[in-house]
Amino acid sequence: MRRRPSPNPHRKRSPSPKPLRAPTSQGTLPVYAPRNRPMRTVIYARFSSDNQNPRSTADQIAVCRERAEREGWSVVATFEDAAISGAAGVGELQRPGLNAMMQLVEAGGIDQVLAESTDRLARHVADAHTLRERIEFAGARLFTLFDGTVTPIVGLVKGFMDAQFRTDLAARVKRGQRSSVQQGRATAGIAYGYRRVLRFDDNGNPIRGLREIVDDKAEIVRRIFREYAAGRSGRQIAGDLNQEGLPAPRGAFWMPGVITGEHKSGHGILRNRLYIGEIVYGRTKAVVNPTTRARRMRPAGEQLTVASAPELRIVDQDLWEAVQQELASRTAARPEYHRRPKHLLSGLGVCGVCGNGWVKSSGENWGCRAHRNGKACTNNRVISSRQYQERVLAELRANLLAPDVVAAYVREYHRDYARKASQLTRDRARLADRLAQATRKMDRLLAALADGGSAFGEIRDMLGAAREEKERLARELASLDALPEVLTLHPRLEEEYRRQVEALQQALEAPETKLEAVPRLRAMIARIILRPAEATRGVQIEVVRQMDEVLSLATQSQARA
Repeated sequence: MRRRPSPNPHRKRSPSPKPLRAPTSQGTLPVYAPRNRPMRTVIYARFSSDNQNPRSTADQIAVCRERAEREGWSVVATFEDAAISGAAGVGELQRPGLNAMMQLVEAGGIDQVLAESTDRLARHVADAHTLRERIEFAGARLFTLFDGTVTPIVGLVKGFMDAQFRTDLAARVKRGQRSSVQQGRATAGIAYGYRRVLRFDDNGNPIRGLREIVDDKAEIVRRIFREYAAGRSGRQIAGDLNQEGLPAPRGAFWMPGVITGEHKSGHGILRNRLYIGEIVYGRTKAVVNPTTRARRMRPAGEQLTVASAPELRIVDQDLWEAVQQELASRTAARPEYHRRPKHLLSGLGVCGVCGNGWVKSSGENWGCRAHRNGKACTNNRVISSRQYQERVLAELRANLLAPDVVAAYVREYHRDYARKASQLTRDRARLADRLAQATRKMDRLLAALADGGSAFGEIRDMLGAAREEKERLARELASLDALPEVLTLHPRLEEEYRRQVEALQQALEAPETKLEAVPRLRAMIARIILRPAEATRGVQIEVVRQMDEVLSLATQSQARA
């Protein structure tokens, strides 16, 4: 019998295969892509603006699929965001397609994310870095048609380049808009008194930014200028326009701010230089909140671009200059406005007819804001500051803790508490069971997506519905633990509360304690409803009270008892 040769100790053994590893800022993570199956790939596409071709995302997905077929990759799902900026953020509300893709990737089973270029994924340096790290942490890689595998150094360089391109693009857009203004074409919205003109160039393309005068609205603009120059206020002019039923630029009613505008931004009919045949660009600029990514408009503070458009003039020069002088004299800062303190009841009163705020209308009188600003409400009643405060305090002192009100409140409170307590055990078990079922259903749908079910829109819709159901059940289950503790009200609470209201009234009359008493009294009031009284004059006052303040006083009374 032949003996087997002994193994050669100097012979090198072939190393066992090791999983691929993806680099991250915390080290390396394994990327499990077995050689006996193709790489499981998800495709992402995005375009930025409504002005771009909506076919852009379809074209991006098509070229990515073509590359995947050449390489033998298995496309598991495709995601897209249409007309959304690459700097909009990565939240579910900001980029729903990207958010859904990241949830699938982080659920596991995906080997790579495929996109046309890195700027499709993000045009914000921090977002680009975070997304790449999340993808790699999930055991996948980021691959683009332009750059191949996006390594940390490639991602860093391209992230800065993509963000800089966005800045450069904004500068080029501004340059183009300035050029359009210099050619006599508007770049902003359509001002009141004008309409859009549709014309085409020699190549058949529409010429944007052309305007023409609407005669009937132009006459309203001239009327506004004439009346303001004659000494009428924006509020009076708006009131007359509303009473005559003339259409406002935006919304149902004319408001004084639409007429007088704002000095820093140059907005408002009386400040719009288009009415004297001048197209102005550069009054405001857009700034982005770094947390929410929401856009806000602020005064630009830079040199304006002004172009002459005499065919668009509505107001003659003398009338324009008279109105500008009137605006300057009326908007000058007056010292007494800076010294005026906030009133005790400011922000608490509401009109019982239209629901608008009850504000100071003139001098010491209070009235409906909507009636004051253009007579958009029929409630023309007013009340003096002294009567307003005295009647509100009297309402608190007389009616807040009437014995029958307290007894009814206590009975209803304990009845409601008993109902909640009896249902608590049953509801918690039922919701916990439904939450477990929803979680299992969501896991099954995620598994179906990972196995190639993303091609079916029904599965994606079912996954979204399952996620919403799971989140809703989780919130309901958490809310069951918020059942308040049962409270008992002290039998002398009514007397205690009235004593404190009287003490507050005395504190309000003393200058040294007024500042301390105001917030305590305001905390007792939810809102004050003011309606026209049945008589020909005066108002009817209803004080809606804060029951939280009542319960707080109840606890304090029990502690002292």
